[in-house]
Amino acid sequence: MFKRLFKNKYFLIGLTIVVILIVYFFLRGGSATTIESAVVTAGDVIEKVSVTGKISPVDKADLSFDTSGSISKIYVKVGDKVSKGDILASLDNADTVASLASAQAKLDDLTRSLRPEELQLEQSKVDIASANFVNTKTAAINASRNAYVQTQGALVNYTDGFFTNSQSANPTININTQSNTTKSAIDFERVVAGDNLKSWKSNLDISTSTDDAQVLLVDADKSLTQVKTFMDDLSTIVNQLSPGNSGLQQPIIDSYLSAMNAGLNLLNQAIASISTAKTNLDQAQTGYTEAYSNFVLQKSGSSVESIRSQQATVDSLAAVVDKGTIYSPIDGIVTRVDPHEGEYTTPGISGFAVQSEGTYKIEAYVPEADIAKVAIGDNASVTLDAYGSDTIFEATVTLIDPAETVLEGVPTYKVTLQFTKKDIRIRSGMTANTDILTHEHDSVLYIPTRAILINADGTKSVRILNKDGKTFATTTIALGLKGSSGTTEIISGIKAGDHVVTYVK
Repeated sequence: MFKRLFKNKYFLIGLTIVVILIVYFFLRGGSATTIESAVVTAGDVIEKVSVTGKISPVDKADLSFDTSGSISKIYVKVGDKVSKGDILASLDNADTVASLASAQAKLDDLTRSLRPEELQLEQSKVDIASANFVNTKTAAINASRNAYVQTQGALVNYTDGFFTNSQSANPTININTQSNTTKSAIDFERVVAGDNLKSWKSNLDISTSTDDAQVLLVDADKSLTQVKTFMDDLSTIVNQLSPGNSGLQQPIIDSYLSAMNAGLNLLNQAIASISTAKTNLDQAQTGYTEAYSNFVLQKSGSSVESIRSQQATVDSLAAVVDKGTIYSPIDGIVTRVDPHEGEYTTPGISGFAVQSEGTYKIEAYVPEADIAKVAIGDNASVTLDAYGSDTIFEATVTLIDPAETVLEGVPTYKVTLQFTKKDIRIRSGMTANTDILTHEHDSVLYIPTRAILINADGTKSVRILNKDGKTFATTTIALGLKGSSGTTEIISGIKAGDHVVTYVK
């Protein structure tokens, strides 16, 4: 039958007309353009980072004994509130406690104060040594004064006869010398000897306290050393005199030698007296120092070394006792007590746990694409699966780990948030759905993000719908904050009330 129809030319003409009409109407209907748009609006654009995390206490501690032993006492049970430093449990360490008490008693005895009669005896020794020290300083000052008189006598009475203008600024030796160099040197030494003598005398005159004894002995020793050098050099010159080289008769030379020896003897007496005064002063000072140090040691009850040794013993035993005691490191509530009294335990086995009460935190992992948006101090709204999406809790970002944590091949960063208010409904281990408010711009122009076009050169543009509702014009825009609800802030390029094209079909 179909073959006969297709051979009928009228049928073919009619079929062709029908097909043409169908194609026409189909193309006419398909050419209609559908345009969707949105109005540019002023409002708030909010950027959020949404993550899911787990709730845990702000502070928590798993605790164990640091030594082995049998548990003698457990002082708490699960649910008890404790303060930092409270004892949770202790081992049977009676022997160590007894040893500690004995060691502490010995330390107390070593550090006890002297009895009144013992203190008085030791004080008297210090007083005697102190008085001897003061008397020796007085004697040293007197020795310095006497030595000065002797030294001055040795110079004036026994050496000045060998000089013309001996006490002036330009003394000149008046006996024969081996050379002009020797003559110039001995003349200069006489000037220096006189200057040292004047300085020594000046220091003696201004001295007003026995505490100056040591300084005066130093001055005396310095002056005597120089004068001794001068008189030894002068003695050498005198001993080289002979009738042949000096033109002096031997009896006169002998009188010179006698005078020189007498002067040196007087000077040596002064040197000996100063040396003795220095020795006596050093001994008196040492005696006083030893008496006072012994008094301090006796007053403390024992030597510093023995006290330190016994203190170390006490500290060591106290550390052993502490190892057999568990203290709460925080204020909080006991959440685990596994062992029982009488059980034997070994170091490192956690049997007790304490967590902070009422203060909880959320630990969540933020992908690297969003972590740059989050900052410490950002506020967040939190919902808990246990209470549904209508119950909102507030939290704040308190910590952002600087190192990444790779989860399922994706780098993430752990962010810690703390609830801003205590709430008895919050419990450790709950799942927290967290929206972190990272940025918010108020009262700005915004449009749906899907309306934004990205041009080949990287600029952004939108299509503004014309008044006919059928055509549009493209304009470049500047973007601001990209919101989390599908909107984006527009800084420039369009105005409020404009209609932007969001979809064209």
